[in-house]
Amino acid sequence: MRAMSAPAEPSGRDLLEAALRGAAPPPPYVRLLNMRFIAVADGSATFEMPSTSELYNPNNVVHGGAITSLADSAMGFAVLSTLAPGENFTTAELHVNFLRAVTAESGTLRSIGRVVQRGQQVAVAEADVLDQQNQLIARASSTNIILQRRVAQPAWAAAPAETAPAVTSEPPARFAPPPSPLERPATPAVSPSMTTELISTAPLARSKRKIRTFAGDVAYLRKGQGPAVLLLHGIPSSSYLWRDVIDPLSATFDVLAPDLLGYGDSDKRLDADLSIAAQARYMVAFMETLGLHQAAVIGHDIGGGVAQLMAVDEPQRVARLTLIDSAVDNNWPVPVIARLKEPAWDQIMVNIDLRKGLREGLEKGMVTADRVTDEVVDEWTRPFQDLGGRRAYLRAARALNNRDLVSRSKHLEELETPTLILWGANDAFLEPRWAEVLQRKFRSSTVEIIDPGGHFLPLDRPDAVVEAITRFLTTR
Repeated sequence: MRAMSAPAEPSGRDLLEAALRGAAPPPPYVRLLNMRFIAVADGSATFEMPSTSELYNPNNVVHGGAITSLADSAMGFAVLSTLAPGENFTTAELHVNFLRAVTAESGTLRSIGRVVQRGQQVAVAEADVLDQQNQLIARASSTNIILQRRVAQPAWAAAPAETAPAVTSEPPARFAPPPSPLERPATPAVSPSMTTELISTAPLARSKRKIRTFAGDVAYLRKGQGPAVLLLHGIPSSSYLWRDVIDPLSATFDVLAPDLLGYGDSDKRLDADLSIAAQARYMVAFMETLGLHQAAVIGHDIGGGVAQLMAVDEPQRVARLTLIDSAVDNNWPVPVIARLKEPAWDQIMVNIDLRKGLREGLEKGMVTADRVTDEVVDEWTRPFQDLGGRRAYLRAARALNNRDLVSRSKHLEELETPTLILWGANDAFLEPRWAEVLQRKFRSSTVEIIDPGGHFLPLDRPDAVVEAITRFLTTR
């Protein structure tokens, strides 16, 4: 693949963001195969392509050349996103392994290209191709030669003069492999049909750190000293759920609040298992990577399910357990989340602005006046504001299966970990009767009903949550 050229002013990332805004038409070959460029970050790019019968070879499956073109385009644009003004590139070598046949029934194919090594003269990229069921179709890699001088600019890449970025005297920052969206300010690019302004990161979220685990980068907040406390959020939230809990708890404890994989600012890989059973394994890996041998684990919503499975599988790591308006047996996912498994949501998510729906969910889940602020709604929405984020939300919702807890019911009933169960008296999503179900299930448990209190207790009644947790964790 030969990359597009550009005038000296814009960088490769600038050109790609212009293409996403619709300021630059796609290359002819991309149009020929009905491919769609849908997302870009530093060192990565995502393409989609419908697997139609028009792409069939004589064996009545999609031709490998079309699949290769999809992967090549994703890798090429990923390399392009790292180019400084004046740089160009060309592909010198391309390798593809085909793993599964593709037919029209496979649905839309998606490929994410990633730069795995970027030097002065050579960039190495890789890409996976997945079908609509997230099955791996093909895996590709490429070696690309960096050219230091751009030549004539093709017409399709020419953006109107008023959209061209201003020339700056400072040289652009070089690309530093391996790419991670957590190592730089988040600047998600929105697909052309979306006109939503990019949402600013909330002040607390700007202090997130990141750590690399076997499953991907985990973003997290950490504050305080003392015994470790691990805070696990639910869906569709992030570590921001604990914004008013972290500071008061940090006066006594070493507080860690990660974004689960697929949520918040953690990695949103297409191939990641986002079930709560998998999240429990990821959180154990998170603790291991940080050198934490044991923690009091506090989980809300599906985070409570993650906490339960951590206590079952790694009981020595969970000193005490606190479950807040938690997933129990088969009471989850709630209907508003379960409906996202319907196929129609694949198309709905292309253009939807989630802010309105997420605000309504927050208002339904809280009873304290004035707790649903614009900042809370913005930070609730920010991880899902671009197409890649919204599709990650779909993957997270569709990965939820209550069999993860139901199948472990016997093991959960054998737990002897001291457990505090907190529930909002006015929880509109999970009725308070589920607190009694949990209490009967766990041998060493106590229940506290917070009245008034909604589903999102850590945001709704942080005072009562902090008081109950502190008392539970400091009492023998």
